[in-house]
Amino acid sequence: MTHLTGTELEPAPTPDLQGEPRRRRPALWPGWSVATRFPLLDVGLVLAAVIVIAGILAPWITPYPEDAGAAVHPESVLQAPSSAHWFGTDIVGRDIYTRVVFGARVSLGIVVVVLIVSALVGLTIGLAAGFFGGWVDAVLMRITDVFLAFPAMLLAVALAAVLSPSAFHAALAIAFTWWPWYARLARGQAATIRRQGYSDAARVLGAGPVRQLVRHVLPNASTAVFVQMSLDAAGIILTAATLSYLGLGAQDPTPEWGLMVAQGQSLATTAWWMITFPGLAILVTAVAFNFVGDGLQSALDPKRGQR
Repeated sequence: MTHLTGTELEPAPTPDLQGEPRRRRPALWPGWSVATRFPLLDVGLVLAAVIVIAGILAPWITPYPEDAGAAVHPESVLQAPSSAHWFGTDIVGRDIYTRVVFGARVSLGIVVVVLIVSALVGLTIGLAAGFFGGWVDAVLMRITDVFLAFPAMLLAVALAAVLSPSAFHAALAIAFTWWPWYARLARGQAATIRRQGYSDAARVLGAGPVRQLVRHVLPNASTAVFVQMSLDAAGIILTAATLSYLGLGAQDPTPEWGLMVAQGQSLATTAWWMITFPGLAILVTAVAFNFVGDGLQSALDPKRGQR
C-alpha cells in the first residue's frame, strides 16, 4: 500500500506563462481594500482634506487676504461674482471667496476645541464610572443624565447668551453640551473591558487602577471614541453656524460661515451670492465629515469584517 505524505496531498501551484508558480501580489497600499469597499469614506476624506488644506493655506490661495478682517472697499460694495471677485463682494466690499476660505479656519478651529474639551471631560467621567462602578458610577452617570435631559441646542444657546459673543465662547458652550455622549460611550466601553480576562490578569499581577485605565481600558475604548468624534464634527459645524447666525457666536469682522449667512439674509433676493457660497461651504463640510464618520464606522465594525 502506498502512503501519501502531506506534501503529496497539496495541489501543485499553477504555473504562469513563464513557468513560475503564481503568487498573490501584495497591495500597493495596505488600506487599498478598505478604500475600494467604502467609496463614501474616500469621498469624505478627499473633501475634508481639501477643506483643511484650504484653511491652512488661506493667506496664499486667496486674492484679497486683507478682506478676511475689517477691510472696507466702498467702491466694490455688493458686486456680483466675476473674474475679479469669484464669489462676489459683501455689504462693505469685502471679497466673499476670501472670507469663505478663511472661514474654514474658524469653523475647523471650533470643531477642534469642542472635540478636545468634550472628549477629555467625557472620557474622564465615563472611564471612571465604568471602571470603578458602584457609587462612583451612580453619581457620575446621574450628573450626566441631568445634562442629557436638556436639548443640546437649547443648552448651548443659553450658555452662549450668558457669555460674551465670540467664536471661542461658542466653542465652549457647544463643548459644555457635547461631553455627556462621550461619557456614556466611554462608560459602556470601560464596563465591558473591566470584565475581560486580561483586565483581571493585570489586576492579579499588581497593576493599580490608574495603570489599568491607561494601559488597558483607554487604548481599547479609543476606537469607538475616535469614530464618534468623526461623526460629531458635522454636527458641531452646524451648531457653531447656528449660534453665529443667531448672533451668539463669532462677531464681525470674523469670517465665520454662519455669521456671513446672517449678514446676507436680508439681501437674499438682490445679492444671492452673500448667502449661497457660505451656505454651500457649511453644507459641503458637514457632508464631508458625515461621509468620513459613516465610512469609519463601517470600516471598523468587527461584525462587518467577518462577513
